[in-house]
Amino acid sequence: SHALKMARVCAWVCVLVASAVSCSAFDRHAALAKMPEQMVLNAPFTPFFANGSVNVEVVPKMAAFAASRGVTVVWTCGGMAQFFTLTLAERKALNAAWVKAGHEHGIYIIVHVGTTVPAEAAELAANAKEIGADAIASVPPYYSMPSDFESLFSFFEPIAAEAPELPFFMYHIPGATGYQVKMAELFAAAEKAMPQLIGVKYVSPDMEDWMNLVNTYNETHAMMFAPEPKLQSFGVGLGRGTVLAEDFFAGTYLRMRNYFLRGDAAAARKEQAWKYSAMAIFSKYGGGAAERAIYKRLCGVELGELRAPAKQFDASKYDQLLAELDTIDFFNKTAP
Repeated sequence: SHALKMARVCAWVCVLVASAVSCSAFDRHAALAKMPEQMVLNAPFTPFFANGSVNVEVVPKMAAFAASRGVTVVWTCGGMAQFFTLTLAERKALNAAWVKAGHEHGIYIIVHVGTTVPAEAAELAANAKEIGADAIASVPPYYSMPSDFESLFSFFEPIAAEAPELPFFMYHIPGATGYQVKMAELFAAAEKAMPQLIGVKYVSPDMEDWMNLVNTYNETHAMMFAPEPKLQSFGVGLGRGTVLAEDFFAGTYLRMRNYFLRGDAAAARKEQAWKYSAMAIFSKYGGGAAERAIYKRLCGVELGELRAPAKQFDASKYDQLLAELDTIDFFNKTAP
């Protein structure tokens, strides 16, 4: 009926107005002041029981281990966590566990709420606020993609409105989402359209865009660089921090960064080369599946098997993996 249609329109307008009001009142300077000065971000794996259900019991151990390695920020339920295989209830449970355990170790927690279902993303954002998360984040819609920035913001705004005082991060990973846009242009558009957008997890090989982004917004936003080699970002702009899929590489990143800042380019390159050698070994044994397996050795945590359709680690090669990692002194190099 006409009345029902008008009611729906009014409800949508109210959401947008509420979002605009809340965004206009967002204090970016205060939000930045609450973030770690050096953001060493880890996007942790999801731990699973043998039956495939999510195991939040080990999150306190994972948080303690991450903090001991130099991690200052955790991004929950990201791609490495297989968020696209998790139910809403599972994501809420993981988010709550990481907020509680992470805060006990002084870790800043960004809850990733992204999904292609706006109502579910909004529900996760409201829950993130309720459990005390420090910030929220989202991927863009990755099936039916926005045609312009206005469309993207119209998707994000009702989500952000559920936690209006929390900073909002963009998860820019075009290789997975297919959403190819220039972040520097997006942040320019967001200045008025979505001031709550405070930073980006930048997972793109476009170095020109990264350079434009940090040269323009590094003092006013939180830009975090993910691609390898990490060393490539130092010359064009360090950003506020880095993105690590593996918390055990935090030490090598920090050493690499410190060498660079001290002007010791040779030492920085040596550190990057060592990381590549470690990554090559993991790749030989299955990549992320092999990385998950060594947490048993690193901190006594069994992360379990990945959810389908991901390829599983061959457990019969566990000792062989450890032996090969020993050849590059992996466990000493990744110690606190």
